[in-house]
Amino acid sequence: MKKTCEFVVIGAGPAGYVAARRLGQLGREVILVERDQVGGTCLNRGCIPTKALYAATAPLGRRAALGEMGIELSARVDLPRLREWTAGVVATLRQGVEKLLGASGVEVLKGEARLSGPGLVRMAGEEGELELQAEAIVLATGSAPIQLPGLPFDGERVWSSRDALALPKVPEQLVVVGGGVIGLELATVYRRLGSQVTVVEMQERLLPGIGLSRRGLATLGQSLKRQGIEIRLNTAAIGCTEAGLLVRSPDGEEEIPCEAMLVAVGRRPDPTGLGLETVGIEPQRGFVATDGSFQAGSGIYVIGDLRGGPLLAHKASHEGLLVAELLAGVRDSAPTDLVIPQAIFTQPEVGLVGLSEEEARAAGYQVTVGRFPLGALGRALAEGEPLGHFQLVAEKDTGRLLGAEIVAPHASDLIAEAALAIQAGLTLESLADTVHAHPTFPEGLWEATLAALGRPLHALR
Repeated sequence: MKKTCEFVVIGAGPAGYVAARRLGQLGREVILVERDQVGGTCLNRGCIPTKALYAATAPLGRRAALGEMGIELSARVDLPRLREWTAGVVATLRQGVEKLLGASGVEVLKGEARLSGPGLVRMAGEEGELELQAEAIVLATGSAPIQLPGLPFDGERVWSSRDALALPKVPEQLVVVGGGVIGLELATVYRRLGSQVTVVEMQERLLPGIGLSRRGLATLGQSLKRQGIEIRLNTAAIGCTEAGLLVRSPDGEEEIPCEAMLVAVGRRPDPTGLGLETVGIEPQRGFVATDGSFQAGSGIYVIGDLRGGPLLAHKASHEGLLVAELLAGVRDSAPTDLVIPQAIFTQPEVGLVGLSEEEARAAGYQVTVGRFPLGALGRALAEGEPLGHFQLVAEKDTGRLLGAEIVAPHASDLIAEAALAIQAGLTLESLADTVHAHPTFPEGLWEATLAALGRPLHALR
């Protein structure tokens, strides 16, 4: 059986379903192919369930602060109900996406798809094999967790992030292999649930590859320690024993006892079986290179994790919007200077956008840096959350904002103001002239702005 249409999108994660939805809104004929569930990893077994569990366990993470206020909190975790609630959040959002796609006239087909030549896709689905012919094909197949040699995922003792999010149990002792974003977020959740958590990171710092300042790393490390999470840096996981995880550090080999181990050392795309060779495309380390219009070959467009860059759902979604508007002819070109924020859901949260101080100096900028400690912010003290800071980096001569770092409760929300300011090319004076409500956390960004301008208000120079 054969079907023809204007556009085929392969992969219904944040990149793919957004591209299909926007094309449908613009009145174009589009077929969206997904082998699993609409929403992809982010919605079904990544961003959304992680943040649902982070929010559900947040009161448990505040027990010490509440105790200082005179409020004693005791809790019993009903794991089946927590699983059910998290699954309900995911299902509600997934059904919403499906309705939106339907309302936009997008035809969603379930099955495995692969390229079979220019403009051709062959898919095997519930109704057998089907050939799709399109003017253009958009590849948005995402990424998958990296497995380590000697630690293959089995869902019982060796977990992937997907296994951990399914809440199979709360292990008495959990070792998290990888001190990156996913590892630290899930370490936070499981520590709140009651596990004794050890994080093993082979690099000499947490969050390798992310431009968090030394000050930010020190603050985060201090908070993790206070929560009872043990951090082992310069330590590599080399195998699994009956009693636990075998690791190698500068001090030699040793065994860390544990009931379960979560391997969270990153993600990478796997284009195997996608048929790229049929259109003359050769991936590099799994990633597919594109031009500035997301085109990888004649009639082939690539967005999201498969394209590379930051493996972030919001970056993928924005690329979905852009490629749809390019293909539909309502946009002539894609912007090349997008500002992409990052939010890390630890305790406290971390928000980053633009250049760090080190990155800005390395790029040749003369910079001005403004900082404001959370311990001087009224709202933070009123909530018993004094650990953290706001930091801004600006060009010295012009005052143009280059980057921001926020280590604080709600940093994932607070970073949006800084992202907008950088994207719009605003200056420190523009931020300083913006009235911020009191008492709120966003005041911390304003105070950091005043510090950068040399006129700090509620902090000493």
